[in-house]
Amino acid sequence: MRLCALTVLCSGLLVTSGTAQADDRWLIVPISSSADAEWMESAVTQARTALIEQGTDVWPLDEAAARFETESSAPATTLSEHELERWMSLSSAGVNDLAEGDYKKALEQLNVAQDLSRKAIEELNREPERARRVFDTCLYIVRATLATESESRARAVARECRRLVPRAEPSPYMHPPVVTDLLSQIDALQAKQTGELRVASSPPGCAARLNGVFLGETPVSIGDLFPGTYRVQVECVPAKRGRVHFVTVGAGRTERHVDARFDDSVASRSFVHLRYANAADEQAHRVADVLRIADGVGASAVVAVSMSAQDTMELELIEVAAGGSTAPAALARISTSRSGPSNSDLAQAAGALGNGRCVDFTSREPVALPCRRDEAIGAGGASALDGWPIGRRPRGQFIAGLTLVGVGFAGLVTGYALLIPRDAAGRDWVDWVDGIGGSPSSQQKWFDLGTGIIVSASVGAAALVTAMPLALPERHKTPWWGWLAGAGGVGLAVFSIAYGVTVEAEPATPCSIDGVNTSEVRTCFDRSAPDHHAPRLSLATQQSQARTPRRSGPQWCVSRSARSVLGDSGAGGDVPTSRV
Repeated sequence: MRLCALTVLCSGLLVTSGTAQADDRWLIVPISSSADAEWMESAVTQARTALIEQGTDVWPLDEAAARFETESSAPATTLSEHELERWMSLSSAGVNDLAEGDYKKALEQLNVAQDLSRKAIEELNREPERARRVFDTCLYIVRATLATESESRARAVARECRRLVPRAEPSPYMHPPVVTDLLSQIDALQAKQTGELRVASSPPGCAARLNGVFLGETPVSIGDLFPGTYRVQVECVPAKRGRVHFVTVGAGRTERHVDARFDDSVASRSFVHLRYANAADEQAHRVADVLRIADGVGASAVVAVSMSAQDTMELELIEVAAGGSTAPAALARISTSRSGPSNSDLAQAAGALGNGRCVDFTSREPVALPCRRDEAIGAGGASALDGWPIGRRPRGQFIAGLTLVGVGFAGLVTGYALLIPRDAAGRDWVDWVDGIGGSPSSQQKWFDLGTGIIVSASVGAAALVTAMPLALPERHKTPWWGWLAGAGGVGLAVFSIAYGVTVEAEPATPCSIDGVNTSEVRTCFDRSAPDHHAPRLSLATQQSQARTPRRSGPQWCVSRSARSVLGDSGAGGDVPTSRV
């Protein structure tokens, strides 16, 4: 049992290790410097499918975009006229309910308006008058909360009002003294805050906004901030909304540098991609930009997909660990059309990237391209890839395969381990029938252990067979060790069939029935343990006969005393014995 536990532990560690290795996922980023970018989404989807089929774990497009917007930056929120009118209508309805004294209904209306304010605060606060209305709406909630809930809850809401609209002043004569006094307490508390945010940009001199409120030109700082998450925008072109950077401010100074050029180039709606004004900008910044995207998403490598010509697509593998090297880790160039590249061409490209190859597949024969790893193939490249693995299985399949490997080994080891107690149970059964020891329960124990062996070994073998296509890397051709393992399996199958045909015949009486005689018991025992054919001699003849029932016919007695007696008994009396 200790051996079985050790096996299970090792298999668990193996699965954990495989899971840790499988955490590295590639990210696909399409790049364009032309006005035509309609090819991007379909090309990225096709490329991701091809890489997954070759065994590479790739970030889902929507998941990668959401991760980038959370960790790096997101496009500015926009409000339609309908949404803006709804927000203003909810705010006005809340004020009317407050005037009528219906604080509960007012709180419901104002909370809905506040939810809209939180989602689009950087857009609502762009205009000073609208920002003041956002602040007033929040203070109306403070008033309704004071009337319906506790003062501590109202203080928390007032603190959020100051965080949502920095530097805002309430409209005069719109709020009762109980609200303005509470706001004054919050302002006194804010003056003691040490949180400070400094915003810089490349290039400097751009407009900086905090939650939509204009702060000044970069570099600029703002202090006395409550701890929390703020939205920072840098806008070098007045008519263009800057991307939103989520910055968490705590005690002390927090700095955020915004690269306006990168913000202008990156987009993250539906999927992350890069669009440049011209080819020169693309050539100068593409590597640094895709590495910045990889850092924001958490990818180990990026496959940059671009159209090098109208009918040619390039898939370039850029590794994060390369430290910004401009030379690709792998590259594949394939032909394409208006409907996109063919699946076979994408499969070839995915295989080249997975193996670190730089290959041009647009000609009749693959042609080597310059590659950082200096492992390009020549004109006969198609056959040169045959001996290399195409790549690791997808993450889910790989983890499932390793799990099944652990279960399989644990099952097989358990089955072999159970042979030891079953052998001991069989010996006890024989001794019990001989009348020289053993236990009356040994027969049932022998059968139960046999069932356990069959079940554990079957589960282990089935798990290992199932695990092979999930855990082993895919190859173009079967490797030599695969043929060797297959031959070994066929040989074991032939041996099992031959042994089953030539094994000793079953006894006339089923082994599961009580009262089986000694020879039949031994036949049952020997059929299940072929390595125990050597006879064990019993006690002296008289001692054996005194403890065993007399039967007609020859008797074969075996016990632990390493002596064996063959005798014959008739209708009665002692019989001569023959010692072996």
